[in-house]
Amino acid sequence: MSRGAAGSEGEPQVRPEGKERQRKRRRRKKESKTRLVRSSLLPPEAEAEKSKRPALAGNRLKTTKYTALSFLPKNLFEQFHRLANVYFVFIALLNFVPAVNAFQPELALAPVLFILAVTAIKDLWEDYSRYRSDQEINHMECLVYC
Repeated sequence: MSRGAAGSEGEPQVRPEGKERQRKRRRRKKESKTRLVRSSLLPPEAEAEKSKRPALAGNRLKTTKYTALSFLPKNLFEQFHRLANVYFVFIALLNFVPAVNAFQPELALAPVLFILAVTAIKDLWEDYSRYRSDQEINHMECLVYC
């Protein structure tokens, strides 16, 4: 007896209805991946229908690298990725060792700190310029076609 034959004992029979259900399930999975885009120009909908919809991402532009809290750590991290900065800080710290110091240790830190500060101010200014540009673009009028 073949096991795939209809009517064998212990085997569930596969009906065409079962295959149809599986197809519908597959369609539902594919449909759930689609995204619904609605025009903001249409009249407002009922509150109940709004609460059912998930919140969609906005289309605001943000190209800035830093926030007020993340500026100092991120900027120092980026600056110490430059090998020259690491080298000069190492030389300045080496001046604090009494057997190796060539001149006053505080004086050795001055040029390194100056370079780090100037670079940080430059990065801050560039990021602020990006912020202003983003604000200008985000508040620009645009046409929406539907």
